[in-house]
Amino acid sequence: MKRRAPGGRTRPGGRVHANDRQGLERLCRYGARGALALERLSRAEDGRIAYRMKRPLPDGTTHLLFTGLELLRRLASLVPPPRANLTRFHGVFAPGSKLRPFLVPQAGEEGASEEPEAALSKEPKKKRTPRVDQAQLLRTFGVDVFTCAGCGGKRRVLAYLMASS
Repeated sequence: MKRRAPGGRTRPGGRVHANDRQGLERLCRYGARGALALERLSRAEDGRIAYRMKRPLPDGTTHLLFTGLELLRRLASLVPPPRANLTRFHGVFAPGSKLRPFLVPQAGEEGASEEPEAALSKEPKKKRTPRVDQAQLLRTFGVDVFTCAGCGGKRRVLAYLMASS
């Protein structure tokens, strides 16, 4: 297990052995530390919360002053929404990229037999209709469309309407 310094550099002798209890504790404390340094928070004379920055800004500002609600609003914006992907891929690593199968190993395949240039020159395949149930997708983000807003009863799907091609 490698131990990294706060700047991302590996420390000299960068391994922590299983019997090095102090090293393991330091590593666990470093990994479990919060996103906000509580030692830098203080209460100003006017009742606002002062956050001391590591380095002063170019204009010489050393502290940021917030009301309690402003600080909570700023901190809440850092929390990701529930069940949201935190890693987004673009370019050739995007899920819909034609070159992705040549770069990312696919499950159950030993390797791709074609070259990437051949994949781009092929005729486009028939466009597939997405098979994701929109109700399931909304439920992922905390919206249950199968619950009636008026009475709280359960709704059911009567039919699916597909666009004609």
